[in-house]
Amino acid sequence: MREEAKKYFYCYNVKMGQYLKSQGLDYITMAKNRFDGSLFTLWEKTDEFEKAISSYNK
Repeated sequence: MREEAKKYFYCYNVKMGQYLKSQGLDYITMAKNRFDGSLFTLWEKTDEFEKAISSYNK
Protein backbone atom coordinates (compact mmCIF):
# COMPACT_ATOMS: atom_id res chain seq x y z
CA MET A 1 0.00 0.00 0.00
CA ARG A 2 1.32 3.42 -0.88
CA GLU A 3 2.27 5.60 2.08
CA GLU A 4 -0.24 8.26 1.00
CA ALA A 5 -3.11 5.74 1.05
CA LYS A 6 -2.45 4.97 4.72
CA LYS A 7 -3.58 8.52 5.62
CA TYR A 8 -7.18 8.00 4.48
CA PHE A 9 -10.16 5.85 5.39
CA TYR A 10 -12.89 4.82 2.95
CA CYS A 11 -16.16 4.42 4.85
CA TYR A 12 -18.95 2.42 3.21
CA ASN A 13 -20.94 2.16 6.47
CA VAL A 14 -23.62 4.88 6.69
CA LYS A 15 -24.08 4.48 10.45
CA MET A 16 -20.34 4.81 11.04
CA GLY A 17 -20.22 7.93 8.87
CA GLN A 18 -23.11 9.46 10.81
CA TYR A 19 -21.33 8.66 14.07
CA LEU A 20 -18.11 10.31 12.87
CA LYS A 21 -20.10 13.43 11.87
CA SER A 22 -21.78 13.47 15.31
CA GLN A 23 -18.28 13.56 16.84
CA GLY A 24 -17.55 16.83 15.03
CA LEU A 25 -15.56 15.31 12.18
CA ASP A 26 -16.17 15.97 8.50
CA TYR A 27 -15.34 13.81 5.52
CA ILE A 28 -13.21 14.99 2.61
CA THR A 29 -15.62 13.84 -0.07
CA MET A 30 -18.54 11.55 -0.81
CA ALA A 31 -18.36 9.51 -4.00
CA LYS A 32 -19.48 6.36 -5.77
CA ASN A 33 -17.28 3.33 -6.15
CA ARG A 34 -16.53 3.11 -9.87
CA PHE A 35 -16.80 -0.68 -9.91
CA ASP A 36 -20.10 -1.31 -8.11
CA GLY A 37 -21.68 2.14 -7.66
CA SER A 38 -21.79 1.96 -3.85
CA LEU A 39 -21.44 5.26 -1.97
CA PHE A 40 -18.53 5.95 0.35
CA THR A 41 -17.12 8.83 2.33
CA LEU A 42 -13.39 9.53 2.50
CA TRP A 43 -11.93 10.57 5.85
CA GLU A 44 -8.46 11.75 6.83
CA LYS A 45 -6.94 9.62 9.60
CA THR A 46 -6.22 12.26 12.25
CA ASP A 47 -5.81 11.71 15.97
CA GLU A 48 -9.42 12.84 16.49
CA PHE A 49 -10.59 10.42 13.80
CA GLU A 50 -8.71 7.52 15.41
CA LYS A 51 -10.26 8.29 18.81
CA ALA A 52 -13.76 8.42 17.29
CA ILE A 53 -13.28 5.13 15.41
CA SER A 54 -11.96 3.47 18.56
CA SER A 55 -14.99 4.67 20.49
CA TYR A 56 -17.36 3.54 17.72
CA ASN A 57 -15.85 0.05 17.66
CA LYS A 58 -16.30 -0.54 21.42
